[in-house]
Amino acid sequence: MPLLSSTAWILHDLGLATSIGGTLFGRAAMHPALDTVSDPQERDRVAEVAWRRFQAMNLAGHGAMALSWMVGRRMLSGEEVSRRGHRMTRTKDALVLASVATGVGTALLGRALARCIQRERGPQRVREANGRISEREAQRARRLEQAVRVVGTLNVAANAGVAAVTTLLAMESGESLRFVRISRHLP
Repeated sequence: MPLLSSTAWILHDLGLATSIGGTLFGRAAMHPALDTVSDPQERDRVAEVAWRRFQAMNLAGHGAMALSWMVGRRMLSGEEVSRRGHRMTRTKDALVLASVATGVGTALLGRALARCIQRERGPQRVREANGRISEREAQRARRLEQAVRVVGTLNVAANAGVAAVTTLLAMESGESLRFVRISRHLP
């Protein structure tokens, strides 16, 4: 088995696992657990610190997944498999692009939201401020929170799509004698 190709595939899958798993953990476990913290400013701060720490790993995961795919695509055109496999390759190209775009978008939006939190204008604080925060600032925090949620959801969907198409392509490539012959010569 080609060592370089196998290593790239492992990095690809670890990058996906990091991005999907971390985001799902934050949404399904961390944020609901933060509801037990009574101080809204403290809830915002803890969420901001956790997401800031995860952001570097998340972006590295996206980078590992996308870079390994792009390098592999330079080595193989996608023509080595059936028409169906070629269509899946093109689909994966689009999903990888969507993953990186929404991953970077979520990071940028998250940083803007973090700045609100650092000024004590985070979403939890705004919800419980009872008019002590201007409506303009409250609206900004709510819009940023919603944008992070929507773009983050799109990112999880794109990453899940990449994982699914990767599996289908692996199955498809195993059935292609042409691909099997060519892949023996990969590094």
